Amino acid sequence: MRPPRPATLALTVVLTLAAGLLPATASAAPAVNGVFDLSGSPGHLTEGPDGNIWATLSGSGLGNELARITPQGTVTEFDPADVASPVGIATGDDGNLWVTQPGGVAKVPPADPDSATKFAIAAIADPRGITGGPDGNLWTASADKVLRIPPLDPTNPEEFTVAGMGARGISAGPALIWVADFGGQRIISLKPDGSDVTPYAVGGNPQEVAASNGSQIAYGNPGTDPQTVGRITPGGAPETTPAPLADPFGVAFGADGAYWFAQFAAHDLGRLTTAGEYTTLGGLPANSGPRYLTAGPENTLWVGLETSQQVARVSGLEPPAPKSPETKITKQPRKEVRAGSRGAKAKFKFRSPSAGAAFECSLKRKGRRNSREKRLAKFSGCKSPKRYKGLRRGRYEFRVRARVGGATDPTPAKAKFRVSR
Repeated sequence: MRPPRPATLALTVVLTLAAGLLPATASAAPAVNGVFDLSGSPGHLTEGPDGNIWATLSGSGLGNELARITPQGTVTEFDPADVASPVGIATGDDGNLWVTQPGGVAKVPPADPDSATKFAIAAIADPRGITGGPDGNLWTASADKVLRIPPLDPTNPEEFTVAGMGARGISAGPALIWVADFGGQRIISLKPDGSDVTPYAVGGNPQEVAASNGSQIAYGNPGTDPQTVGRITPGGAPETTPAPLADPFGVAFGADGAYWFAQFAAHDLGRLTTAGEYTTLGGLPANSGPRYLTAGPENTLWVGLETSQQVARVSGLEPPAPKSPETKITKQPRKEVRAGSRGAKAKFKFRSPSAGAAFECSLKRKGRRNSREKRLAKFSGCKSPKRYKGLRRGRYEFRVRARVGGATDPTPAKAKFRVSR
């Protein structure tokens, strides 16, 4: 029989250091700046639709199953009647939290967690992580099955069987679902329609996987010797980086454009760039046992400390500055252009290696300029090819610069020519 439900526990804890209380705002470089106590060991974590961090709990002395942590570190715990032994937690497109638990899932409204509703799914005999997919469905994996769960009809999931799989972590990229196959020593990818199941042999026993905002993913593999973390780009071979004696377990993609790993045995965090450079952070409590982690609001990272029953906040994961696009002129007029009775014509073609680039053009005539020439001398939006006509005699300089997002090529491509009669 389930014991009587205790009252919801609320507690506020901030980490006090010699320098005083550290603020919640982001610092210049990644650093641990808050550790907050829980009544049990945190499992999977996620940023909820309400902007708070949510974690599943196990072994709570108060019987609580879920914890909500505000960005400032205020902890509130809950024991919903329909949530029991939760494992994974994720935010669905329907604005609710969803958890996996033995025999099914539960929907948890963030504004009223105690009103959670459970749904039986027999295939979830070994509950693991859960994630929102690019198709608007929820995805989880259990044993040899990957499950696509519609939020509006969670008791009717579609099951995709992968022979020999012993599933662990799951993550969704922009186009693919990724599963860490602990039993098969593989990373598995598949499309949201369940097709194109692709295995990547990695050896060892991969535990968790995280998709980036592109096509690349990373995974933790404490079962190799030496222990490793790895990266996979669809269609390519896995690339590994040593992380010896660290037990790299949970992984999340941070706002700084790098993967972060919970190093359970080393009581530390590892940072893996998309190019494969691996460094460690430091600053977690001794013997804390970091296990899972998630990206949070305001460029933060939140880490569940399993052994010490705490959650740590890492601030300062500043996004990388946008790379300035490049611009190249591929076709231009001869150095001297003859003008006819209606002036001269000039045509330019240009491109940028940066995908999705837009362009701005300028045509400046040396010397005194009329009103039309003054307008042409200012940068304005343009497309390749760019044509000019009615150019009068004089020396000209054409300039073009690419723009991508908020970044503009600081060194526009230039071409000089002269119009004569």
